[in-house]
Amino acid sequence: MTVPTANKALGTDKWALGPGFQLGKVTKKYVIGGFANHQWDIAGSGDTEINLTTVQFFGVYLPSGGWAIASSPIMSFNHETDDWTIPVNFAVSKTTKLNGRPWKFAVEMNYYVDQPDLYGPEWMIGFIVTPVVTNKMAEWFR
Repeated sequence: MTVPTANKALGTDKWALGPGFQLGKVTKKYVIGGFANHQWDIAGSGDTEINLTTVQFFGVYLPSGGWAIASSPIMSFNHETDDWTIPVNFAVSKTTKLNGRPWKFAVEMNYYVDQPDLYGPEWMIGFIVTPVVTNKMAEWFR
């Protein structure tokens, strides 16, 4: 489900809903899988029609020592405009303790093989800092 939280100048002002499916495998050395969903607009006052398919494949290699090498491109196809967004994605991260708390530091790169318009990005580089906290919801599944 997508909730219209952006203002009208930046968003579609539409609610969207659709099915999603995820499949994956986790081991001590890797995490692999994929997520696919499709959404249609169901309500809202915006003029933009939403008919969007999104697919994300993910793979993470965990060599040791808190290091991770990953790829998780998010590809999408807009059925209303026949536009693709296709990135090539690569990330490297290191999890380490600072003052007793685990932190994850990562660098991520996306190169967009295809994007919907002339103003879409060609490259994206991200620097990510994440505190690692306890997932209270995970306790429900123990």
